[in-house]
Amino acid sequence: MTMDARRSPRTKTSLQVMLASKAGGVEQVSIVRDLSETGFYATSLATAKVNDGYRVSIKRPGQHESQELSAKVIRVDNPGCGLAFDQLTPHESQFLTDLIHPKWDGKDLLEGVIMHGILEDTASFAACMRLTSLLDSNYKHGNRAV
Repeated sequence: MTMDARRSPRTKTSLQVMLASKAGGVEQVSIVRDLSETGFYATSLATAKVNDGYRVSIKRPGQHESQELSAKVIRVDNPGCGLAFDQLTPHESQFLTDLIHPKWDGKDLLEGVIMHGILEDTASFAACMRLTSLLDSNYKHGNRAV
């Protein structure tokens, strides 16, 4: 799929999700590398085929409950595949919007790091510190729409 064929812009992320095949019910953990309000790219789906259906469980950072969404494979490549969400309800669409565009009031820096951490590769301590510095700097300089 080319960039022109996408229905909405993608946001880079490193969000961990649980994918369950609708056909066989097999569950596996996958990392979402980019996410939009209409679909995502997931790694680790080696056996996926175009049009395979999946249940996708996504947790917001700091939350215990997950949101379950339905998606189908639209493209397969190495090391993963692109999936499009199926018939989202207004509640599910709002969940994705809030996940992709978190609203942070700037009062608690840790809260900002948690909210924005999924949109950055924060696997290393240095990456976490970079995000913390960026959020702190943006807020101090008046850009409160982080």
